[in-house]
Amino acid sequence: EIILHGKPVTINKPMDAIKAGIVLVPEDRKNDGLCTGLSIRDNIALPNLDILSGSAGVVDKKKERAMVDKAVDELKIKLPNTEVNAGSLSGGNQQKIVVSKWLSRNSHVVMFDEPTRGIDVATKVEIYNLMNDLKKQGIGVIFVSSEMPEIMGISDRILVMCDGKITGELDIEDATQNLILEYATK
Repeated sequence: EIILHGKPVTINKPMDAIKAGIVLVPEDRKNDGLCTGLSIRDNIALPNLDILSGSAGVVDKKKERAMVDKAVDELKIKLPNTEVNAGSLSGGNQQKIVVSKWLSRNSHVVMFDEPTRGIDVATKVEIYNLMNDLKKQGIGVIFVSSEMPEIMGISDRILVMCDGKITGELDIEDATQNLILEYATK
């Protein structure tokens, strides 16, 4: 059961989740999170066409430009311009593009699957800071990670799973690596 802002949410397809403000930053950003052959602008605008288009279905270019500029600025995405292909960016900047397209929708819950896989240490810190900033803004952050330092460093609460079932729940104050591993092997 999913309760968001005190009300039950029914999700039968991905668009139901997106409309409810529950979004996913997938582990494989190149294949599942980006259209690498499209521009950064297109990658941010594409999942937001319903917001950017008027009743006639025409994209408001001024709105689009404002959304893209805000996303690039807020996430400190390093790029020559918004017309370059998303596939030409570093892994960390690609990850930021995936996050930014969902934050442009004013999402309520962001789920990250292996958020720092394949990115350099400096960008990992930026992603951690982003996740903490989202929490401070009241946005729910759920993440899946196989990296113990990441789990211990970012989490407020840890749910441990084994064979598709939750085998343990820990507040960060009670969590130890040994306890997490114990639950992970139940």
